[in-house]
Amino acid sequence: MGRLNAVNLYKHGITRTYIYLDDQANCYKPGKHGSFVPTDWDTELRCLEGCLTVLRCSLTTPYDEEFITQRRNALLTQGISLLTITVDPQQTNIH
Repeated sequence: MGRLNAVNLYKHGITRTYIYLDDQANCYKPGKHGSFVPTDWDTELRCLEGCLTVLRCSLTTPYDEEFITQRRNALLTQGISLLTITVDPQQTNIH
């Protein structure tokens, strides 16, 4: 998703949670004012797995068009509609 203060921000497609790693694969959690505090990788991975379990998914669940369609349909069944905006960068003008 991006990089801040030499830390890479990785957003999990299904849980929408972040894992923060530097270029040497050291793990961090957010600190104050845009800083990062070293943390344990295994702890962060267990947290991600816990979030996935609640969603009835796992680390091997593919985040693909089929998954997205199934989740969108499940929301529609509950009466929740989603707005999707698709932007073609070559067709976008910002004034």
